[in-house]
Amino acid sequence: MESSVGDLPHDPSSGPSAATADQPTQPAPRTRPAPRGTASYQRKRAVKACQVCRARRTKCDNLKPSCSFCLKVGAKCIQSPVDLSSFDPASLKILERLDDLEELMRSVSVQSTELPHKIRAVDTSQPTTRPSEATDSLRDVDEQQATALPLSIDTIIPPPPSRIISMELFSRNLSPEQEQHGLLHPDQTVVSAISPASTMGILDMEPRRVNDLLDSFFSFAHVKNPILDETSTRHMVLSTIMNGVDWSPESCLALLVCALGSLSTSFGPSHDAMPGTIAYNNAMAFFQAAQKRLGLLISSDELIAPQCLFLAGVFMMCVFQPLKAWRYFLQALAGCQQLPFLAPENQEKYHGISDGSHPQDHAIDTLQQAVYWSAWKSEREVRSTNYMPDFVNDMSTNIYPPFFPTPPAPRTEPDTSADPRREREQISWYFYLAEISLRRLTARMSAGMMELQAQHKDQQSFLAAMAAVVPEHEAQVNSWISSLPPNLSFGAPPEEDDVCRFVLRGHAINLFELIYWPFISAYLSCEDLSRSFASTSSSIAHYAERSLHYHLVRLTLNKPGYKHRHHGTNPMMQTCSRSALVLLGASIKCETTRAQGTDRGGTTVTLPQGWQEGIDDIIDLLDYWGNETRDFGKIRTVLDQGRMPANGSASWTYAPQEYM
Repeated sequence: MESSVGDLPHDPSSGPSAATADQPTQPAPRTRPAPRGTASYQRKRAVKACQVCRARRTKCDNLKPSCSFCLKVGAKCIQSPVDLSSFDPASLKILERLDDLEELMRSVSVQSTELPHKIRAVDTSQPTTRPSEATDSLRDVDEQQATALPLSIDTIIPPPPSRIISMELFSRNLSPEQEQHGLLHPDQTVVSAISPASTMGILDMEPRRVNDLLDSFFSFAHVKNPILDETSTRHMVLSTIMNGVDWSPESCLALLVCALGSLSTSFGPSHDAMPGTIAYNNAMAFFQAAQKRLGLLISSDELIAPQCLFLAGVFMMCVFQPLKAWRYFLQALAGCQQLPFLAPENQEKYHGISDGSHPQDHAIDTLQQAVYWSAWKSEREVRSTNYMPDFVNDMSTNIYPPFFPTPPAPRTEPDTSADPRREREQISWYFYLAEISLRRLTARMSAGMMELQAQHKDQQSFLAAMAAVVPEHEAQVNSWISSLPPNLSFGAPPEEDDVCRFVLRGHAINLFELIYWPFISAYLSCEDLSRSFASTSSSIAHYAERSLHYHLVRLTLNKPGYKHRHHGTNPMMQTCSRSALVLLGASIKCETTRAQGTDRGGTTVTLPQGWQEGIDDIIDLLDYWGNETRDFGKIRTVLDQGRMPANGSASWTYAPQEYM
C-alpha cells in the first residue's frame, strides 16, 4: 500500500539530495527575485482603517483626506500617519531625497518674486508666520534678487488691459467677488452685430439718398484709409444702384460703401448711429447683403477683392467685432500678395521710377499700395490687442515694408481750392502718410527696446540703459510732431480737431506711453522702489511720473471722441482702459506705501491732479458702449470697485497742451 506524502516523516537525509550526496549541489532556479531587504524589516499591513471605521469594525477605503464613509456622514476622518518602519532602506532613501527636493522647491518659490506676470509664490505651509514677517521677507528678496531674473515682455511693451488687471497689485486689493461682478452673463443683453433688418427692399435706394451715403463715407470713413478713387467709385456705386444690385464684385463694393456711409458721422457723439436707429439698421442690412457676395471674392486676383475685404473689416471694427474684423483684414492682406506692384521686377521699377511714368500706371500703383498698407497695419493693430493662439504678437519686431504708398499724381485740371473732393484727398493722404511714418517709428523704438533688454538681462541695468536713451526717443517724437503739415498740426487746440488730427494725437500718446512704460511697470511691480532699484530709483520715479502724466493726457485728449463711432473706437477703449488701470494702480500703490510707512525717506511718485475724474470718464465710456461689446465688463468693475474717493479738491487741472 502506497503512502501519501503527508504520511511520510521528514528525513533530511532522504530524497534526491541524499541520492546525489556525492555530486556537487546545483542551486534550484528561482521563479522570481527575492524582495529587497528581506532581512532589514518585518512585513506589516500596508494600511490601517481610520478611527471611525475601526470603532465600527468596518472596512475603510483610506481615501485622502477623508474616507468615503466619513465624507458621507460628515464625520472627521482621523487616519494614522504612515509608519515608515514598513519601508525597505531603498524606499526610505527615496523619501529622504523627496523631502530634500520639497524643501528646495519651497525656498525657490519664496525667492522667485519677479515672475513674468508678477505672481508671488508665498509658502503657505507655515501657519504661524505673521503678515509683517512675510512682507519683510518679500522686501528683502526684492532688494537682492528682483532685478536678476529675465524680464517679461509686459515689462517692456504695454500689454492689453486684460493682462494688467491680473497684476498682483489689483488681485490683492480686490476680492474675487468684485472681479467677477463685472463679467457679463449670458442673460445680459448684448446687441448683435447682425440686425434682423436684412432685406434690401426696405432700404431707401433713391439716388439722392445714395449720394448722401457717399458723402458720409468719403468725408468720415474713407478719409482715414484712402484705398479708393473717389470719382470712379462714386460713378460705380451710382451706376450699380441705378442698374440693380447683382452678384458682381462691384455690387459688393457698392453695398459696403453704403453700409459704412450709414454708420459714419461727423466727429462727435454718434447718437444717430446707435443700435435701434434707422441708420444702424440700414447699415446692417447693407452689410448683410454684401456678406453674401464676399465669398465670391476670396479666390479673385482683382484689386477690388482686397478692397472689399478690407472695408468689411472696417465695418466689423465699427460694430465692435474685432476678431471678425481681423479675419477680414487678414484675408485682404492675403489677397494683396498677388498684386503686380509687389513683384520683384516691379519693385525695382518702382524704386527707380521717374517723373515721366505713365499716369495710368501711377494711379494703379497708388490704389494697390494703399489697400496693401491699410490691410497690413490694420491686421497687426488688431492682432496686438487680441489673443491669437496661433499667431505671434510681434509688435516689437515688426519689419514694416521698405516703401511708403505712392500718393495720387498731380491733377491736370485747373486748381480749384474750393473743391471739397481735392481737399479731402489732400488731407486724407497727409494723414495716411503721417500715420504710417509714426507706426514705423513706433516699430523701430519697440525693436530697439527689445534689443536693449537682450543686452541687459536684469531689470536694473535695463532700466538704466533705457533712462539713457529716453531723451533721444523724446526728440524723435517731437521731431515727428513738428514735421506735420499745417492742416494736421498739433498747434491747433484739441477742441478744434477733426477726426484725422484726433487720431494722430492718440497715436502720438501711444508712442510716449511706450517710451515710459518700463519705468511705470517697474514702479507698479516692486514693493519698495528705493530698496529694489537703489542706484536707479530716482530716474525710475521721474519717468514713472511722466508716464502717469501722459496717461492722464490720453484720457483728456480722447474724451471728445469717447462717444464717436468709427473703426478706431475699440482700440481707443483698449488704450484708455489701460491708462485708467495704470492711474488706479498707482493710486493703490501710493495708498499702500503710505499705510505701511515705506514712503518715509524713500523715493515716491506723485499722481497728477485730476486722475479721479479721468477714471470716472472711462467708466462712463465703458457704460456707453457696454450694450455692444462684452470685452470690457471686468475692466469696468475693477475700475469702479477700486476707485478711491478723491482726497481733497484738486488745486489745478492738468493741461494736455503742456506735452502736446
